[in-house]
Amino acid sequence: MQKSYIWSLPTRVFHALFAVFILLAFLTDDDNLLQYHAIIGYSIFILLLFRIGWGLFGPKHSRFKDFPLSIKKAKEFLGEMLTDKSKYVGHNPMASFVMIAILVTVFLTIVTGVLAFGIQEGRGIASGLNSSFFREMELFEEIHEFFTGVLIALIVAHLGGVLVDKVLHGKNKTLNSIANGYKMTDEKEDITVNFYQKTFAFIMAVLFIGFLLFNLNTPKNVLTASVFKPVNYKQENSLFVAECASCHTLYPSPSFT
Repeated sequence: MQKSYIWSLPTRVFHALFAVFILLAFLTDDDNLLQYHAIIGYSIFILLLFRIGWGLFGPKHSRFKDFPLSIKKAKEFLGEMLTDKSKYVGHNPMASFVMIAILVTVFLTIVTGVLAFGIQEGRGIASGLNSSFFREMELFEEIHEFFTGVLIALIVAHLGGVLVDKVLHGKNKTLNSIANGYKMTDEKEDITVNFYQKTFAFIMAVLFIGFLLFNLNTPKNVLTASVFKPVNYKQENSLFVAECASCHTLYPSPSFT
């Protein structure tokens, strides 16, 4: 067997960042961490844009047209899975279906997350939808949670596929290729990354890093800002402050509002 360079550096970096930021999204799914959750969601969207572009004109094996998306091929793969046969250098049919499903599900999770963040929290680019008509609706939050559940199932399927491949076809070094880019193949199958692909990867990397730095320096921006303005009770309720503020400093009596 030959040692072949299958996964380029941009592909591997994307895979690592995609996994890490999806994990961070789950870890910040808390009311007190919604701002960070939103920023992480937007960051994943940038990674998703890169993967779509990479899937259209990236190197061989990373392009969508190289994915063997065929029910017939999937059946053949399942029938041969327990043998030593491994004719797919890049993604096999089952991995291809799972990968596309993950990308689509992540996109829908982000879109419904943005809508839920705007409608129910009055924050972010969809905050204009925080009106009396939409505010009581929990539809988008429920859909967001549904797609989150689907994503978890797909991730488990993906990890399960990697484990099965490791056990049944360990000689191909598929798991190792996630880190170093090299797999063992019957024939030499090295991929190359041309100038335009490198330029695209570089631009997307700058955009991703710039986005993170911008949010670190300007945490309250159009992507996370609230439409609600804080109330200055000292200014709005001077009588309340003068008479009752020694005991009630945060919430004035309704008679003074």
